[in-house]
Order: sequence, then structure tokens, then C-alpha cells
Amino acid sequence: MRNTQGHRFSAIAMFVLAAVAAIAAPSPASAQGDRGKQIQVLVAGTAGGGIDLGARIVSRHLGKYLPGNPLVVVQLMPGAGGIRMIDYMNSVAPKDGTVIGAVNPQIVSRAILDSGAARYDARQFTWIGSALREYQVLVARTDAPVKTFDDAFKAELIVGGSGGATDTFPIITNAALGTKFKVISGYPGTREVNLAMERGEVQGNGAITWASIKSTMTAALAEKRINLIVQFGLKNHPELPQVPNALTYAKTKDQRDTLMLLFATQEFGRPYIAPPGLPAPIAAALRDGFMATMKDPAFLEEAARRGLDIDPTPSEEIDALVRQLYATAPETVQRVRDIFGIQNK
Repeated sequence: MRNTQGHRFSAIAMFVLAAVAAIAAPSPASAQGDRGKQIQVLVAGTAGGGIDLGARIVSRHLGKYLPGNPLVVVQLMPGAGGIRMIDYMNSVAPKDGTVIGAVNPQIVSRAILDSGAARYDARQFTWIGSALREYQVLVARTDAPVKTFDDAFKAELIVGGSGGATDTFPIITNAALGTKFKVISGYPGTREVNLAMERGEVQGNGAITWASIKSTMTAALAEKRINLIVQFGLKNHPELPQVPNALTYAKTKDQRDTLMLLFATQEFGRPYIAPPGLPAPIAAALRDGFMATMKDPAFLEEAARRGLDIDPTPSEEIDALVRQLYATAPETVQRVRDIFGIQNK
């Protein structure tokens, strides 16, 4: 018979007991899975967007690899380009492993560039891992005047933005390289930008991951109703050798350094975080569980079926890259602040 006393264990005790090597043996409740316990995955975006879809696939498999086999549920928390959820994670969320966040990697760049508005230090979050190294792509309707990246230096392209890369990548490319993207900001998420494209409100999406294009714009891609204009990142996606990379157009060190401050976050394109100050055994249990999920055959099969690329980055690599970004030269940081009109206070 199942030991119902296991339901009264706190989540933190459940994690710590399972994570400490000296534990003698699991209780009957832990062995069968404490289904009364839940872990929330907060999504800093809207329903149907790339972060949301990825988080839902991860959540269906993550619980198998966490102590007590908890139920993992997704909850949307959009607002202020992800800052609403980040503020919650930074100051309100319980530090017991029961709340983690699926976030846009540009929370790091934003904290460096505008510490007045982004009241957090990205180095202090508990980085759990990332599901893929991201490749952002600017897409446009095939009836738009810009059909190639070279066209973008001569003709205006109106693109929708929903915060994060959808706004910042085309804007910084304009400033550093001289393209003519016009960003219409304020859409709640990438799904709404895609719908605006279909209605003709905008001509393109300022930046959307290749994984999201394959999973959320499948018909438009297959029917050749969209063009892939340019990709943003440190390297080309293996499946997109023919799509130019904005970084290769940088002719000077200043241009490259300016772009790198934002583009480098693509190396951990779908990160998951927990609040600062998480006890080490709980952090280790979450990290180990996450990386085990990334190798799970059922998870990989579902991800492939939904068009989600999986190329995980472990927490230690993310921590190192975040600290590298915080070490960016002050003159480069100020240059990028000037591009976005940021008065850092």
C-alpha cells in the first residue's frame, strides 16, 4: 500500500533527501512518485510561441528524472518582454525547486544594458540548462519588397516585434550594418507576430528561431509563402547553409563586438532558470534531471515530431558565457545602449 505520509513531505525535503548520496533508501511514496507534488514551469511568453511549445514538451518528460517524480505543469506569465516573470523569479518565487522558468536568453543582454529597468543580476540566477543552441532567422512574406538580405540595405522591410530578439536583432543590425528594417513593436508574442504577417499588418517577423519556424510556421514554409532573409548567431544552422548570417557582414571589430553582445546569447537559446540562492542539492537535482531529460528517447521522439531541434547546453557552459558577456568592454556596452536609447540609471 502506498505510504500517504509521503504527501506531507515538503518539496525541498523531497529534493534534498533524494539528492544527498547518504540517503539509505526511498520511502514507498517516493518510489512510486509523489503525485501530490507539482513543479511549475513559468513561461515568459504567450501560448503557442516557441518558448511555450518547447516548455510543454520538456514538462511532459522532466518529472521522470526528478526526485519523487512530481507532476510538472506549465503556466504562462507574459508581460514587459519577459521582465514580469524574471522579476517574480528574482524576488518572489520560492527557493525550493518547485518553480522554474523558461526564458528568453536575452535576459542577460538586457540586464547588462539596462540595469535600471532590469533589476536583477543574471549571474545570480540558478541556470539549469538549455534545450538548444538557437538560430534566429528574420522571415518575410514572399510578396514583400525585401526578398534577400542584400535587398534589406536598399529597401525598407516592416517587421513585427514582441520583445527580445524580435525587436533587438533587426534594430542592432540596422545600426551596425546599415540595413533598413522597420520594427513595429508591441505584439504579445511570436505567435501574434506570425498572425499579423498573415493579415498583412507587417511584412515579416524580426527574429524567430529556426526551430519555431519548423514547428509553428510549417504550412507557410512548405507552401513557400515566406522567405528566410538572414540568420543571427555565431554560426549558420547546418540546415540553412544558403541563408546569410548577419555576423559575416561585419567588416570592423566595432561592428562585430556590437553584434556579439546580443547574438552570443544564441548559444543557450532555450534556457531554464531557477531563483537565485537555490540550495546546492536542489540545484543539482534540477540540473541532472534536465540533462537526463535531454537524452530521453521518448522526449527526443516527441521533439522531432513537433519540429523542435534539441542541442542542449549544460549549466556550467551557460554560467561561463553569462560571465563572459558581463565582462564586455564598457565602450561596447555604451555603444549598444546608445543604439537603443537606453539611459542606464
